[in-house]
Parts: sequence; structure tokens; C-alpha cells
Amino acid sequence: MLRSNKGTSIPYREPTGIGLRASFILVVVAVCGAVWLSALLDTVHHRAIVLDMAERQHDNVAHALAEQSARSLQAIDLILRQAELLDPSGAPSAADQRRIPDLLRIQVSGVPQVQGLFLYDPARHLYVSSGQGSAYLDLSDRAYFTIQAARKDAGLFVSEPLISRTVGNATFVLSRRLPGERFRGIVAASVRVDYFRNFYRRLELGAGSTVDLLRSDGVSLVSRDEESLSTAPQALAGAVRAMGGAGQARVAAVQIDDPRIGRSHVSLCRVPGYPAVVAVGRSEATMLQGWVQDAWTNAARTFAITALAAILLIALLLQLRRRERLAAHLHQSQKLEALGTLAGGIAHDFNNILGAILGYGELAQQDAAAGSGQRRYVDNIVLAANRARDLVARILAFSRPGINAPRPIVLQQVVRETIELMRLSLPHDVRVDTKLPEEPVVVMGDAAQLHQVVGNLLSNAVQAVDGNGRIGVSVEAIQVESTRDLAAGRLWPGDYGLLQVTDTGAGIAPDVFGRIFDPFFTTKPVGVGTGLGLSQVHASVLDHKGAIAVDSAQGRGTQFRVYLPLTDQRPPLESGQVAMAQGHGEVVLVVDDDAVLVRLAEEVLASIGYEPVGCLGAQEALEMFRAQPERFDALLTDVVMSGTTGPELATELRQLNPALPVILMSGFCGTNLKAVAAAVDASAFLLKPLKAARLAECLAEVFAGRASTVHAEPIDA
Repeated sequence: MLRSNKGTSIPYREPTGIGLRASFILVVVAVCGAVWLSALLDTVHHRAIVLDMAERQHDNVAHALAEQSARSLQAIDLILRQAELLDPSGAPSAADQRRIPDLLRIQVSGVPQVQGLFLYDPARHLYVSSGQGSAYLDLSDRAYFTIQAARKDAGLFVSEPLISRTVGNATFVLSRRLPGERFRGIVAASVRVDYFRNFYRRLELGAGSTVDLLRSDGVSLVSRDEESLSTAPQALAGAVRAMGGAGQARVAAVQIDDPRIGRSHVSLCRVPGYPAVVAVGRSEATMLQGWVQDAWTNAARTFAITALAAILLIALLLQLRRRERLAAHLHQSQKLEALGTLAGGIAHDFNNILGAILGYGELAQQDAAAGSGQRRYVDNIVLAANRARDLVARILAFSRPGINAPRPIVLQQVVRETIELMRLSLPHDVRVDTKLPEEPVVVMGDAAQLHQVVGNLLSNAVQAVDGNGRIGVSVEAIQVESTRDLAAGRLWPGDYGLLQVTDTGAGIAPDVFGRIFDPFFTTKPVGVGTGLGLSQVHASVLDHKGAIAVDSAQGRGTQFRVYLPLTDQRPPLESGQVAMAQGHGEVVLVVDDDAVLVRLAEEVLASIGYEPVGCLGAQEALEMFRAQPERFDALLTDVVMSGTTGPELATELRQLNPALPVILMSGFCGTNLKAVAAAVDASAFLLKPLKAARLAECLAEVFAGRASTVHAEPIDA
């Protein structure tokens, strides 16, 4: 009886409530009884279905194995019939003695289940063999010889399993009597037991199963689970013999007590055309494992609501986990996008600074005498500025994934520059050996990404040698003649540039080999590796329609081979190698919001034969143009400026002079600049920092009347 917290009993209950509870209990008990009875009947019925389905499955497997065995034995029998044509009673010539074994070996090589093929004469002398064997063997205890000698009608005889006296492994022999009225010897083939055993083991029949190949008299030929010669269980051998006497039945199903797996169900299938039977068995306990689990599940139906609640809870937790993972990925993508925008902004400002350094450096080169100390100093300044320009290009490439402005690139030059940049950071005991051909190996691609590929492979090799070892880097042009699938990507027939990076490190462990290109996967300690190097190599090489092969062995180092398609195009000549096109006094309106860059552009334009008019900002340019719109022959303007932007300025000036050529320039190449240039019908687009030769070439093409097709710098869509 329920009691209150003061210890007194709860006073009164409606009789109808007690009756209702009793009725409810009776209903629940009745329903539960019905559920239990239904579960019991279903379980018994399900047991019969499970056993029937398992037997059908084993019948199918046994039938398939019997067909496979028949094909294997048929192939051997065919070789025996061909070998019957060799007559040991004759006197073969020395040439025949050398030729016939070779022919036998050729026949045997196409039938992997045959270990050897041999002929013996009536005196048990070895006449000819596909392998090395004794000239005389005592075959008095070998049934495959004695039965063929005693019985003219023995036909194809399958021997019991035996240990080969020449090789020492387990075999059984198929033999035939040589044709003729008298006994002229036998031709026989030793069959590898391990061939059939390995084939049976590759079948995933599960635990508690057996697969046997028996002779029709119950003698075991092959047992899947026995390494040495074995005898078939008596019950199994008796079932096989009974099958042979039951009207030559093709298939049979029996239940026996097998000492190997206990009470079992065995499917027997005769090998068509041969005195052999395939037996596929499985223990009853194993067959009923699923049924036992289902029976326990049915016994626990009273806990269905709890199980359902648990399943719903697990589903909810999985859904929440998935949402959290998606949110984390979104957050990471947003951070990368913000980082890319920041990188692009930094690159833009840095390009403006580099523009002044590089521009004035090129002007100083023109005034410095060749071979002088001053010229050497200026050349080094320009070289350093160009390297900084390439660094900015890599930052821009980070903010714009994919191939950036593909162009012809000399692969050896990329390797030299990357090694030179990394040389000071290499450990003292790490040696880098290079093998670079004199003939340029030119590929079409993104220089920044290819620098990154070489740099990541070198960094990976340095980490692999662990501060002490050798790294080899080589480049060569090769021709691929057939399609091949590599570790990453596929090679198609054609010409490729091959970059090889080899190290003498510890090699890649087999268990991690398949994951080396996965993002964020690394075997290094925390803080040593990010796991992004090889994934970036993978992405960049595939972007270039290339492929990667990896060879590695623990203790012998690793070799990465990067294949990049070659191109017939040649890289453009550097500015110092060509004469700059000169202007003819055309007036160019130069607009930028950086005074240093305006002065630089004026000096560069003046040095190549143009009359520059510089303006600091769009407003000053607009006022000057309105005063004399017919004076100006072209507009060279920055895109991003405070207040009015370059494209907006171009639109206003075009209202005053619709034929005015417009050249845009910017230190940041965003994803929409192509659309911006097209919107104002720009004649060309230049990337900062400006180079005098590039600017001269661009203006020459614009004034030559090719304004509709000139794009001094490629713009990614």
C-alpha cells in the first residue's frame, strides 16, 4: 500500500480504478502472451527457412566448384591426350630429347594446376618429363602406374593424394595408358593440391565451413583446411560412396557428424565427367547463428519501446554530430575565404610598393653602363624585386584556387629557383643532387603552383631523411606509349616532362601508403607537419592534367615521379632580351592614387617615346580631360582607387571621347576583373608591378589597331 510522507496510508481508491487497472493488466498480459506465442511460432518457422536457404546456397557453391574442378581436370586430361602421341618405344633423336621436354613445359605453363607432366615406359623408366626427374623411379607402389599396367580399360585414373618424390609436396596424379594392344607405358600429370586448396580458401564461406574434393570412392584428394595428406571423415566418405551407388545422382544433401566442425549439413556435387565429388559443408551451429540472434531479438520484444527510444536517440545524436561537422566545415571555409581576401589585399598594397622598386630599377638599368659596379647593384635589386613579385603571385594564387594564368614554363628553371630558395633552410648533413638536362623541358602551367609542388616534395624528402641523407632531383622529357593508372591520376599516351624527387629516408609504411595524399593526414608529431603538403601536390598536379607515381620500400627510401604534359610553346623572352617598342609622342593620361606610382609611370612612358600626363586620383584626371578631351590618345588607370574607381572614370571619359582606348592596371586580380574589363570595353589589362617592356608592348599593340583583342595579362574568370 502506498503511504504519504507522514507514514499514513492513502485513504481511498475507487473500485472502478482497481478494476480498470486489472483489466488493463489482463489485456497487457494477453497481448504479451499472444506476442510470445507468435514469436515462438515465427522462430520455429524461421529456423526451417534458414536451414533451407543455407542448404540451397551450399548446393550452388558445390555446383560451381564442381564445374570449376571439371574444367581444371579437363584441361589436364587434354594435355594427357596430347602427350599420348609421344611413343616411348621408339628411339628419339638427341634433338627430340631436347625439343619434347620444351613442348611439354610450354603445355604445362598454361595450366597452373599441373606441377609436372611425364611419360614412363613399361619398365618404369622415365621417358620424358616437363621438369627435372630421375631416369628411374620405383613405381611399384603407385596405383596410377600399377592399375594402368593391369587394366587395359582403366581410362583416366585419379590417384590418391601422395607426396611427390621429386619435389616433396602433396599432389595427386591423373594418368592414362598409352594407346596400343600391349602395355607401352603411361602418361601422367601431377596435380598441385595447394592450387585447389588456395582456390577454396579464397572463397569466403565463413567460419565453421569445410570444402573437400574427394574421389568417388570416398578417398580425400583435397581438403581446404588440411595442409598435409589427410583422410576424409568416415561419415563423409560413406556419404560419397553412397552417392556413387544411388543411380549416379548428380547432387545430394546429407547431415553428418563431422569431427572437424561437429553436426553439419553437407552438399555433395559430382564433378561431371570425372570420378570426383565436391563436398561443401557447414556446421549447423554456424548456420543458425543468425537465427539464434533473431530468436533472442524476438524474446526481447517486450523491450521494443526502449529499443526504439534508443534508436531515435542515436539517430538524433548522429544528426547533431553531422550538423556540427557541417558547421565546422562552413566555419573553416569562411576563415579560408577571409584569409584569401586578406592575402589579396596585402598583395595589392605590396604590388604598389614593388612597382616603384621594380620600375625605377629598370630605369636605372638603362642608365647604368654594362659591366659596371652600379649596373651589378641595380641588376641585383631588380632580381630581388622580381622574386618578391613571384612571392606576391603565390599569395594571389592562394586567394584564387586553380591554375592561375597557364603559360609555358621551363621545368628546370622552377627546380633551380626552388632549390635556391630552400638551400639556406636545409640541414647541414642533407645533400641535394640535381640532374637537369640542357635542353629546356617546357610544360604549360602555373609557375606559382609548380614552385609549390617542387617545394612540398623537397620538404617532404627533407623530413623523410631526418636531417641526414641524400635527396635526388632530376628532370627529363619522356614519351608515354600506353595508358597507365598511377597512384594519383592517369597517364595517357603522349610526351611528358618527368620530375623525380628521391630520398634515402626510412620509406613509407604499407599501412599508410594509401593515405599519403589525404588532406591533414600526417605521420609526423604535432607541430611538425600539417598534412597538407602532399595533398596540395596532388591537387596541383591533377589541375595540370598530370599524374603522380610513388615507389617506396621501408628502409630503402621513397621516390615521387611527377608527370606533366609537355607543350610545343616556348616561354616568352625576358625584358632584357628583347628591344622595347617605342612610341611616337602619343599622349597617355596616367591615373593612380599613389603619387610614387604616377611619377614612375610618367618616367617609364617618357623613356619609351610617349608623352605622359599624370594625375593623382580620378577627380584630377576628369577635370584635366574635360579641359582638352581631344589631346589624349589613351587612358592608363588603376582599377582600385579611393573615391571614383578606374572603370567608373573610364566610363565618364568615354562619354567625352567614345574612341578613347582604356588600359586597366591593378595589383590584385580578383575573380570579377574580367567582367569589369569587359564592361568598360578595356583594350588591355596589366598586372602590377608594371614592367617597362610589358607596358611598351601593350601600348604598341593598342595603337597598332588591335585594341579589341589585346589582353596584356590573362584574367581568370
